[in-house]
Amino acid sequence: MRQHLPVDVENLPDIYDIKLAGTNYTLRLDYNPIADYYTCTIILDGEVLLEQEPLILNQLVGIDIPDDRLPAVDLRVMDETGNAVSQGKGEFGDNVKIYLDVIDPNGSEDVDPSRKPLGYDPDEPDDDTTDEEVSY
Repeated sequence: MRQHLPVDVENLPDIYDIKLAGTNYTLRLDYNPIADYYTCTIILDGEVLLEQEPLILNQLVGIDIPDDRLPAVDLRVMDETGNAVSQGKGEFGDNVKIYLDVIDPNGSEDVDPSRKPLGYDPDEPDDDTTDEEVSY
């Protein structure tokens, strides 16, 4: 199971500090009632890196912004059950959340969260498929 960012949709704007990939950020979440979507602003050391980015279902936050100061971990708006069809007021904060889009390739998030080691296992053979022939 992925970790999600806390959002208090009942008390907006929701502004809080959070440590992501070893860096402290300030997040601000707002709601746009005209278009029925939430937005995210990411601030680092008082400088706005991402302002009022619409949070769209199944999309990465800030994917089009080429700024290496943004969080090094992917933030994805999603419903882990796959049932949501919208990221609007009826869904966001309940089924739809902002998740840290990090999945252990060894499957520990899905099978057993206490399983070690998490992440890449250097003792496993390389999964590089560039040597395979491709035929069309």
